Amino acid sequence: MVASRVTVVHVVASLDVGGLERVVFDLVRHSDRTRFAPRVVCLEGVGAWSGRFAELGIPVDCVARSRGGTAGRILRLARHLHEVGADVVHTHNVKPHLHGALAAALARVPVILSTKHGRNFPTRPLGRMANRFACRLCTNLVGVSADCAAIWHDIERAGREKVSIVTNGVDLAAFPFSPRPLDGPPRAVSVARLSSVKDPVTLLVAARRVLDLEPGFRLDLVGDGPLRSEVEQSIVRLRLGDAVRMHGAIDDVRPVLSGASFFVLASTSEGISLTLLEAMAAGLPVVATRVGGSPEVVDQGVTGVLVPARAPDALADAMLWMLRQPGPRERMGRLARRRVEARFDVRRTVAAYEQMYLRAFNARCLRAGSRAVRPEAA
Repeated sequence: MVASRVTVVHVVASLDVGGLERVVFDLVRHSDRTRFAPRVVCLEGVGAWSGRFAELGIPVDCVARSRGGTAGRILRLARHLHEVGADVVHTHNVKPHLHGALAAALARVPVILSTKHGRNFPTRPLGRMANRFACRLCTNLVGVSADCAAIWHDIERAGREKVSIVTNGVDLAAFPFSPRPLDGPPRAVSVARLSSVKDPVTLLVAARRVLDLEPGFRLDLVGDGPLRSEVEQSIVRLRLGDAVRMHGAIDDVRPVLSGASFFVLASTSEGISLTLLEAMAAGLPVVATRVGGSPEVVDQGVTGVLVPARAPDALADAMLWMLRQPGPRERMGRLARRRVEARFDVRRTVAAYEQMYLRAFNARCLRAGSRAVRPEAA
């Protein structure tokens, strides 16, 4: 007899707009509801995306700190996990990993899984020790790229038998391929949060050099964040004028992608960027920095061009090459779409996690001999 669905509780800091939150949204949106009952719990405010989860019928709860500090929040989270009957706790990044692993262990949750979405880890000795202890409580540790998985090995000191790589993916149906016109004004697009890790100012410095050599060049910036004021001031200081258009944060980036010649990302650190995958799915070649998981996405010279981070001259050179090579640029765009189809389909990502949940859960059940075993995916 098959038991009830597996209750999977995702623990996040909040559901504000960001790549991690979109990954969690895709995991629950494409979840097999006949076998899984997904939920979300936030450690801080629920955030702007909570309404989208509610539309899917996904419960979203919050255990924000009030009385008792960190210890009190961990105890409240443990009680919550016990009350909802969590079978799997899936934490995302550092704070949820630390709080969620301890709370899940206290609640005796069978499976504790943590995903590292970038090169994030505590830098202070006490935090690093706590993180390593939390790793020991986990049944599975996941990196969204080989670069992220290496952090589990090299810094968190996790056993290799616990660590897996599950790359992020995108909904290919939502980003249909469209060939790029070879004529018309050259236009680049960057979709990224306006934060220091995305380094928008370096991108603007590079854009100034490109504009000096290609006066028809235009750049669309999609995103918002703490550096918005600095970005606006840089546009004025660099005399970029109408060559740069700021769109702010928008829900649907497809119209902006469809009008671009190529995609550019100037990050100083990345996991597996969803905006990068979406651009490639739409048929855009890429200019990106050689950081984090981006070299695992962009095939150098085949689907795009990789350059060092914080190097505006190298970034400008790559952008100029893209602008001046319409034939190779169009070929790169077609190959970019094929690469995403082959390796970064969101359904493949969801299936990998769900198989991991079930294998770990079934192994625990068999050892305990107390719960019915759920069928694994074919």
